[in-house]
Amino acid sequence: MKKIASQLKSIFLLKYFILGISIAFFVHFTGSCNKEDSAPDDDPGDNTYVDAGKISEGAKSVETAFIKGDAASVKNILTEDAKAFYGADLSQIKKNNLIKLGEALKTRELKIYTDLYAEYSYTMNGVKFSMAMARQEDGSWKLMRF
Repeated sequence: MKKIASQLKSIFLLKYFILGISIAFFVHFTGSCNKEDSAPDDDPGDNTYVDAGKISEGAKSVETAFIKGDAASVKNILTEDAKAFYGADLSQIKKNNLIKLGEALKTRELKIYTDLYAEYSYTMNGVKFSMAMARQEDGSWKLMRF
């Protein structure tokens, strides 16, 4: 009797083992990606269609605004989020410091860019800094971080 009970127990265990393997097989093949799927045609790392000249124009306008030394001019070249972040503090920056930053921006180098974002590095007092720009809906580029 014990032998029959032992055999029945092993049959039930085998049944659950096979059921588990079947479930794992089903989940794996229905939920995994197909290796033949190709990457999308619009590769985000492809800068072929990005107008780097527009980015450069935006950076030049940022430089010009800072060289003027006028907080209102600088505020005009900021994105809406940057205006909210820098807002009140911007008017408290001394004119000389704005001009120094504008002069430092002449050393800028474009590091990375996409169709919506560009990042420059510049050197001020021997220290490297970065600034980020964002493309606006009208196609212009504005400063989002400096």
